[in-house]
Amino acid sequence: MPLTRAQAWKIALAVPGSEERLWFRQPSVFLHDRFLIKVHHKEEAMTMQVGSMEMRDIMLEAEPKLFYITDHYRKFPFVLIRLKALDSKTLKEILVGRAAQLAAMPPIKRRAKPAKKKKPR
Repeated sequence: MPLTRAQAWKIALAVPGSEERLWFRQPSVFLHDRFLIKVHHKEEAMTMQVGSMEMRDIMLEAEPKLFYITDHYRKFPFVLIRLKALDSKTLKEILVGRAAQLAAMPPIKRRAKPAKKKKPR
């Protein structure tokens, strides 16, 4: 049975260690400080970053009924996952696989924010 946007969102947020953040002003799920997935704001789909352009192309070729891209994503390692072709088991499997990839990556090094200068009184 296909997933609704709300069901898909709930499953994504259930990934252990995940947190909701805004990304490009859209609610998104992050894991280990990295983007995991979001419900697309226009398409009836989830947007997920994948490990490489090669991986994206393999996914698109292997499962064209499930994965696709729009022109917007043509130059980026992202796939759209059709909600109408997605069930909860498949989404969980996809998320567990991607979460394992993210967990294996080195931590993101954040630049220290410069200290704010105190205004003279």
